[in-house]
Amino acid sequence: MLSRNVSRVLGSLGVILLVSVGVTGCNNVNSQEVSRVIKPVKLTMVPDLSRQHVDSFIGKLDATERAVLSFNVAGEIASVMPRMGKQVKKGELLAALDPTDYQLALDTRQAEFDLAETQYLRAKALIKDTLISKDVFDQTETNYKVAKAQLAQAKTDLTYTKIIAPFDGTVSLTNAESHQVVAANQPVMKVLNNTVMDVVFTVPVSFVSNYGVQAISQSSVWVTMDSAREQQIPAQFKEISTQPNTDTNSYTARVTVRRPADVTLLSGMSGQVHVANPENKRQFTLPRTAWISKEDGKGHVWKFEPNEKRVMKTAVLLDDNGFIHSGLQQGDLVVETGIHGLEEGQLVKPWVEEDGI
Repeated sequence: MLSRNVSRVLGSLGVILLVSVGVTGCNNVNSQEVSRVIKPVKLTMVPDLSRQHVDSFIGKLDATERAVLSFNVAGEIASVMPRMGKQVKKGELLAALDPTDYQLALDTRQAEFDLAETQYLRAKALIKDTLISKDVFDQTETNYKVAKAQLAQAKTDLTYTKIIAPFDGTVSLTNAESHQVVAANQPVMKVLNNTVMDVVFTVPVSFVSNYGVQAISQSSVWVTMDSAREQQIPAQFKEISTQPNTDTNSYTARVTVRRPADVTLLSGMSGQVHVANPENKRQFTLPRTAWISKEDGKGHVWKFEPNEKRVMKTAVLLDDNGFIHSGLQQGDLVVETGIHGLEEGQLVKPWVEEDGI
């Protein structure tokens, strides 16, 4: 009787132990399953690919027209009309030499020419009647031609005593003052056109390779100056170099802007050149770590479904430049890192960077 009771008790204990072991084993499996499916992954959001994308490049203002002005003859400056910063008009007198010596030289050459011309006309009449020799006529004709050339040079020298503005612009620098004696071709002032100016900037070789010069030249372009970032100045593409700078791996380009009335533009000022995406759409690419597979313009990525918190394998097509063409839409969340070991429909959680990490 006692042994039967002991056997019953031991049997009950065995059942309890088996149940306990079974429950514990199930808990371990469930724990492992939960640990496996709730995997943290880093996500990236697909932007609005239909919105125009803009690339910006650092640029510097440069005058489209500039001139270093000087007198072509030597002399004493009688007057320097404009000061630095003064706006001038094309044809305006900017500076003048004392013309006295050049006027006297012109008067002398004029008298010599008048005499030579009279002698030549007389000789021309006499040679017809052979009243003078051919040698005498030739000498008279030569004297006339020399006097005529010297008169023309004297007139030109007199005009060289004035500096005239070659275009509308601004006097950027003066190198001389009134009553100063200057040599021929010595710089007196600099004038530049700051109404229409160029902005010089560099464009990476990769950017030009992606779009091509023709597409870039037809893109919408505008400029913002560092001194007035809120104002967009329309620009027109002007030119781009055909050979890249090997040190910077970039091309030099120019756009032209017309100075707004309320904005100061001076050569050397810095700003930014903004070029709208030549294909009129935003371009987007995924990092290498996001691709499950990628080959021949197509691939697969894990797209995160925020409602179910699960991942779904998604096919993506690329364009010729490796940018996303189709398969993803604005707002889609793609697993950027942590794709190793993921399975279709697996439960995951977005990885959030903690403070200090």
